[in-house]
Amino acid sequence: MLELTIGQVMILLTILSVILFVSGVSIALVFGIWAVGFTYFSPIFPFVNMSLVAFNELNTFPFVAIPIFIVVGSLINKVGMATRIIDFTRSIGGWLPGSTGNTCIYTAGVFSAITGSNAATTASVGEALYDDLVDEGYDEDFAAATIASGGTLGIIIPPSVLFIIYGITFGVSVSQLFIVGTIPGIMMMISLSATASIIAYRRGYGTSEFSFSVRNILQSTWGARNAFITIGLLIGGIFLGVFTPSESAAVAFTYILGVGLFGSSIQNLRELVEPFLTSIQVMGMIIPIFVSSVMIQQGLSFFNLQTVVADLIMSLGHPALIFVGMIVVMLISGSILDSVPNMILTAPLLAPAAFSLGLDPLTWAVVFMISDAIGFITPPYGLNLYIISGMVDLDYIDVAYAALPYLVALCIVWILFFAFPELNVLSPV
Repeated sequence: MLELTIGQVMILLTILSVILFVSGVSIALVFGIWAVGFTYFSPIFPFVNMSLVAFNELNTFPFVAIPIFIVVGSLINKVGMATRIIDFTRSIGGWLPGSTGNTCIYTAGVFSAITGSNAATTASVGEALYDDLVDEGYDEDFAAATIASGGTLGIIIPPSVLFIIYGITFGVSVSQLFIVGTIPGIMMMISLSATASIIAYRRGYGTSEFSFSVRNILQSTWGARNAFITIGLLIGGIFLGVFTPSESAAVAFTYILGVGLFGSSIQNLRELVEPFLTSIQVMGMIIPIFVSSVMIQQGLSFFNLQTVVADLIMSLGHPALIFVGMIVVMLISGSILDSVPNMILTAPLLAPAAFSLGLDPLTWAVVFMISDAIGFITPPYGLNLYIISGMVDLDYIDVAYAALPYLVALCIVWILFFAFPELNVLSPV
């Protein structure tokens, strides 16, 4: 090994990492092996760099919001808020063609505005509504695909955990990211609902049990008032500049905790342990991937890969070709990488090309994150597909195939906001 150059060593290490990844080794371990290997053989980074990266990247106030959001997402089930949310979304979308299919999409939208997580949204909606979809005649694979697709809203509709990580990593205002991500998130939800309605109408899914009623909407809205107050505290405080994302998460947690304690939903303080354990487990997965991804980004910078990729795409010359080239790269990277590594590694590689097309940093962040969200229902990675297929014991590939109409709908929204950023009126463009 000593006779090899650093470039040759890293090529061999990259091949080893790919083999491990294909073999099913945890992505955190694969990235960690590459990062440690680069640090060990690098001529410019001392071994202590690993500790320095971990400390410097995690020693930031916005990062505090992530575990709190996870606790909030888990706590809403403990206080009975999830049932109230479903009652509301059923009154909004249950009368549309497909009935519970639309209820799933809108429930995912509301859950996203509380949990900020695709995984939590997919799991919560799947647990609550999958059986209802099947009872209404939905094909099992399409029912699972509907839930997985709704889960993509979790990282776009604010508050988003990944927006927080993006802002921390690339020095972009998290609060402004939340604002700019609002309209694309809503449009994604509408496109998913339209897709569910069309397919349900053609295949005869759904029920006529529910009808549009202003009275039901008003009653269910009142019943879900605590959920809307929570969303108001989370998003309204940020939009108005009253709270930072971390502060808004803490305020929302305090409010939900008060609702649970004073409303007798939480009978014993021991019931609070599970949400915190869930948060610890999720953070235990996020942090190693996040830190190793930053170290890999250092390695790519050392080899000047960002410039190479940017120059390669820019060499296509025509803006339309650059546009298409970026779409292809984002689709591929989103389909094979976890969301955090994909964001940290791919976003800066394509940023110069995005800026050359006239996108500002905030608009580019949202455009890239939509592609990251689409990756949740795109094989071979497709985290949401794995989550729901595992929950309901269905074949992953069958669910992925059933999700294709939703994938197309999301891609249309993504390309529209990429090609015409002025559609996002909350963007600074």
